[in-house]
Amino acid sequence: MKDKIFKTFSSNIKLQVEGRNVNNFLKRLIKNKINIVKVIPISYKSLEIIINYNDLDKIEKLKSIYDIKIVKYYGRIKILSLLKKNIFILSSMIIGLVLIHLLSNMIFSIEIIHSNSKIIKLLEDELNYHGIKKFSMALDYDKLEEIEEQILNDNKDSLEWLEITREGTRYIVRVEERILNNNEKDTTIYDIVASKNAVIKTIKAEGGEKRKSINTYVKKGEVIISSNITKPDNTTIVDNAKGKVVGEVWYSVTIEYPYFYNEISYTGKKKKVLVYNFLNKRISLFDFKDFKSFERNVKYIFQNNLVPLSLAFEEQYETNVINSIYTYDEAKDKAIEVAKQKLEEKYKTIEKISKVTIISEENLTSKIRLNLFIACDEDITSYIPAVIEDKDNASN
Repeated sequence: MKDKIFKTFSSNIKLQVEGRNVNNFLKRLIKNKINIVKVIPISYKSLEIIINYNDLDKIEKLKSIYDIKIVKYYGRIKILSLLKKNIFILSSMIIGLVLIHLLSNMIFSIEIIHSNSKIIKLLEDELNYHGIKKFSMALDYDKLEEIEEQILNDNKDSLEWLEITREGTRYIVRVEERILNNNEKDTTIYDIVASKNAVIKTIKAEGGEKRKSINTYVKKGEVIISSNITKPDNTTIVDNAKGKVVGEVWYSVTIEYPYFYNEISYTGKKKKVLVYNFLNKRISLFDFKDFKSFERNVKYIFQNNLVPLSLAFEEQYETNVINSIYTYDEAKDKAIEVAKQKLEEKYKTIEKISKVTIISEENLTSKIRLNLFIACDEDITSYIPAVIEDKDNASN
């Protein structure tokens, strides 16, 4: 072990010595205080010795009748020799890698997707101001998001939404123009009806007349608040129905949940790296961000089936990986939570899930299956044009 370390950090050389009685030659070297790192006997007329490279000239003067041949270099002198021999190839590789990195991270075109020439010109000026232009270096995901937010804040009256994405060596800019609503005021008279079958929990009427009461079952489309208000003398006046109705709505849900749970989600962060593959070794070049887990899209620059060597660009997408093993009760609780979450995601009008009843449950080999009955407090307010009941007596 010590010999290996010594060879790595020292400039040593292995010599083959041939001649009559090579032992006398060894004695001559020792007498002249030449340090011999190692002696490797071959025969009585031949041996190999490892010495310091700096002592080579001294040995040349002492060799006399002996034949000396260089067999191998060690340490720094070996590295320098290899570098000198392959300096052109190494220099070309380094320059090539640097150029590839620079060119692959340079933006050569910017495409703004919109039909309004004024919006396109506005964005061109804004992007140029923030350093996003042709032949500039690509910015990372976080910086692009910061620029998007800044441009939107500076142009609130003109832009509704903005997205800048990078595709290779170009930016794709998608934008939505903000349209100011100058439409005339809607003068239609409306009734408030139930959007779903439900039991009414609360009615908040700001205009019109209540036609249903709390804890009453209503079917979809039934009038709850009418714009036709009946006066004590049985005449009718019209007051546009306004308000909000919350009802208890029921959903039947079937959900399955595994005992072993695996989830891979994307964080939204991505990067491009140059990857050098040799045998089973994988080396990422110019990689300044560490992703603990990621998925990648590989594009090979160089690949040869005969040589275990390749050079490739990788687009890496950072991921979060969750692996969990659950008991029966834990899987059941998780299944209920997922069912509630999916229901709330599907119906944005749900204000609160009030009750979950398990109708049936099955313990399968690798998962649990539940049939659930879920009661929700939900905004069931819906509007339809009112039918004026008494036109002769109606007034606005």
